[in-house]
Amino acid sequence: MLDNYRLRMAAMGPYEGEARRRNAQKIMDVSWMRDAATKPVYVKWVNSGLPVVDDDDAPVYAKFNVKSYHNITGDEIAYLLQFRLEDLKNNPDIKVGSYVQINNEMDEPEWWLIVHYDDRTQFRQFSILKCTWTYKWVSNVSGKRVVYQCLGAPRKQNSYNSGVWLDYTMQVVENQDVFWVPTNNDTKTLLYDTKILKSEPGRYPPIAYKISKIEDTATQGITKFTMTQEQFDPARDNAELMIGNYYEHSVEPEILEIEETPTFSDLEIVYAGKPAVRAGGGYKKFTLKTRIDGELVDATDGVKWRVDFADGDLAKLEYPVVDDKVFKIKCLNDYSLIGKTFTITATHEHSSKSIVVEVISL
Repeated sequence: MLDNYRLRMAAMGPYEGEARRRNAQKIMDVSWMRDAATKPVYVKWVNSGLPVVDDDDAPVYAKFNVKSYHNITGDEIAYLLQFRLEDLKNNPDIKVGSYVQINNEMDEPEWWLIVHYDDRTQFRQFSILKCTWTYKWVSNVSGKRVVYQCLGAPRKQNSYNSGVWLDYTMQVVENQDVFWVPTNNDTKTLLYDTKILKSEPGRYPPIAYKISKIEDTATQGITKFTMTQEQFDPARDNAELMIGNYYEHSVEPEILEIEETPTFSDLEIVYAGKPAVRAGGGYKKFTLKTRIDGELVDATDGVKWRVDFADGDLAKLEYPVVDDKVFKIKCLNDYSLIGKTFTITATHEHSSKSIVVEVISL
């Protein structure tokens, strides 16, 4: 009897602190889908090109938390992203240097970059920065000049100069900019003095920079670049494509083929009442519509539907497709599913729309 008690206690943890941590982790897992901060996200590690969400990619449910609030005198703030332990173990893409697609409050997809993984004893979180600029540059590869592009997170470089430098012989502009990108095959071609154009559309001449500082070991998986302002050269730089040194030689550089990124157009998944399915109830119907000239109409043929149940058994859901624009689903009479959610995604002509559906009682 005593031996059985000791074995049961040992299974909870070798000491009280460990037992408390395990219990806290169990509570976190059980309440995961009920937290308002929990969102479906797509995690993508990219070794070349831009991140793209494919049709067969499944979302991961993560907590999107605020670390601090924005101050107009500083950088864009980092947010925190927390994953369940089972997702961290089963998804090798969840790491520093990976991209994460998160829908904002307007249900618009935005790309973020994982830049840090903290070392707290429990409930560890990743710091993420929003990617707001696609950097383009020309580099020599095996004797050929190739155009690369990478989605990155701009950062501010605080400087205390007047913006120009004068040595009584010549005067040049003096400004600095910083950006962070994943360390991959493409960004390893960014070298010192590589020229990059970065400014708002319509500005001519665009603002030009050249790489002056490279840090790729300060944070494993992330490379940090510092750029100093450079003069725009209309004979060499392409203002239309926003690529520096595009015409440096007589032969134009080769632009790598980039996989087309799915567009997220005005698609709507229409349903009656709330986005909820009753446990043991009848079928709930969802219809995909598209907005044309401000009016919702049925989508054309070729709609693909997908269901992702993050915390439950898909076998307990029945979802026959009536036709490719109408999707019906119901839940078996299993009250253990009440309060849990699943995601329905409709894909149509490289566009997609997702909604989160909750299982409720009769």
